[in-house]
Amino acid sequence: MGLKSGNKGRYITKVGYLDVYAKDSHKPKKESKYKFIIPDVKSTIYNVLHGKKLVKGNFVTKDEAVKNAIELLGDKRVNYSL
Repeated sequence: MGLKSGNKGRYITKVGYLDVYAKDSHKPKKESKYKFIIPDVKSTIYNVLHGKKLVKGNFVTKDEAVKNAIELLGDKRVNYSL
């Protein structure tokens, strides 16, 4: 039984009930005789998700994404002691 990989990206952190994910875009692969060459990262975009639903996205830094996630919690951030 195989695992399904999602298109959310790498899990970074949890802010209350929201999750922050990082999605990397890579440079095109160079021709090589080796199979397992790790491609270079061109850019990284951070997204705030709730479950599988994208709440806000396209942040350049992790700190921006976390700050925005705290703002999105609003009054509920008291429950999570943020």
